[in-house]
Amino acid sequence: MAKTWYSPGEIRFTKPQCLWLIRNLSALREGHWPKDGSSYFDIPSGKKTGKHRAPFEIAIDYAVEIQVRLERAGLNGLILEAIESWGKSVTSMVSYLRLSEWVIVKRRKEALGFVAGWRRKVK
Repeated sequence: MAKTWYSPGEIRFTKPQCLWLIRNLSALREGHWPKDGSSYFDIPSGKKTGKHRAPFEIAIDYAVEIQVRLERAGLNGLILEAIESWGKSVTSMVSYLRLSEWVIVKRRKEALGFVAGWRRKVK
């Protein structure tokens, strides 16, 4: 069974983690890390990192990273975001884009592979 929640430190941009991030994109954009049933919260480790960050920055950083990856995937990224984040069905995407169902499913899968790719180049 796939995990239903990830802490920020667990994110390695695997396909299941990317899907989870995309499904929670609206909360991340607002600076909120999605809640877990176990009442997760970050406990300061006590060691100095030299970097001071506000609590909302981690969530926003992940939202920005996922958004950049989706945008670089082009139309395929838009299809993936529409289905996983906006709640659009494959059937509705077929009528919006006038593509066959198997093409929509294939493009969604290709976008997920791109978004989860570890060799994303930064311009």
